[in-house]
Amino acid sequence: MSSCEHRPLVDLNELHYVRIYLDERLRNVNFGFYDETKEKPEYSTPQIMRVVLYEPSDGRVVAERYLREGGRDEKGNYLHGYISAPAGTYNLMSYNFDTQTLRIRDDKWCYHMEAYTLPVSENVKDKLVSSRINKDGEFEEILNEPDHFFVKNSEWIGIELTDKVDTLKNPDGSDFVANSIVKTYYMQVNVKGVEYVRSAVALITGMAGSVRVFDGELNGDNPASIYFPLKNDVSKMRTNDNIAVAYATFNTFGKLQGREGYIYITFEFNTIWGTVQTETIKVTDMFETQQVRENQWIIIDKVIEIKPPEGEESTGGMSPGVNNWNEVEGGITL
Repeated sequence: MSSCEHRPLVDLNELHYVRIYLDERLRNVNFGFYDETKEKPEYSTPQIMRVVLYEPSDGRVVAERYLREGGRDEKGNYLHGYISAPAGTYNLMSYNFDTQTLRIRDDKWCYHMEAYTLPVSENVKDKLVSSRINKDGEFEEILNEPDHFFVKNSEWIGIELTDKVDTLKNPDGSDFVANSIVKTYYMQVNVKGVEYVRSAVALITGMAGSVRVFDGELNGDNPASIYFPLKNDVSKMRTNDNIAVAYATFNTFGKLQGREGYIYITFEFNTIWGTVQTETIKVTDMFETQQVRENQWIIIDKVIEIKPPEGEESTGGMSPGVNNWNEVEGGITL
């Protein structure tokens, strides 16, 4: 038997309240610092979450909604709103939508959805001496580091036919909590002659360039080098040998399994004389240590020495001084 029924576009019994909590305890971002005196990475709570209900059989999106209203209670920050879907059994996926460097592809099929980052700009690449990292004949694309990406996947969400606005929960009745699938690592290296350095950057190889959102599996076919700038800390300079610390925090989806021999960090130091000094250090074994696995600290004991050209003297570098200003008037073309 078949029949027709006149119904409005949205029935009250197809509206469902959904709330996504954010687990914002991020190592090396807001806790677990190697050194509290160092400059911390910037971070802000996500402002938009995309919520998707999809078919468990094939991952096809059935309904979606962007949550923009936020709040906070004893469980932490959350975003909430309503999604419209008929009665049935679905899987739920939610992730923050307001990232700057991170992108999503294949977002209509949840089992295939991937998070990735774009390559660095050609302007940045042209300035890099190591614009391509070649290890054992393999080239890796240089990508921007990803933003923290909060994801919640929950399977077999049952929605019953009701005349009330119900609240979606995990099958065990617990709240939805999204966790970041991006890790933040702290890295530092000793530098002698930091006063001769104007700026410095680093590249780390063997990282994943993309990750599957559904289960967090790294894409082994997309190896990448992550680019990030360095900072210096002269406050703890060892005055007897003129050694300071260059450090950075960087984000990554993670290192690729089976590519442990490919993890290198290449440092590029731009000197005040316009030259570039590079140094490549293999850190493969460090990723097997407890310090890196649990604390995500990459502490390199080696000292990189920046030698000035003969006859050159300077007190500038990454902490330059200014003796006088020249006032110039002119226009700026935008």
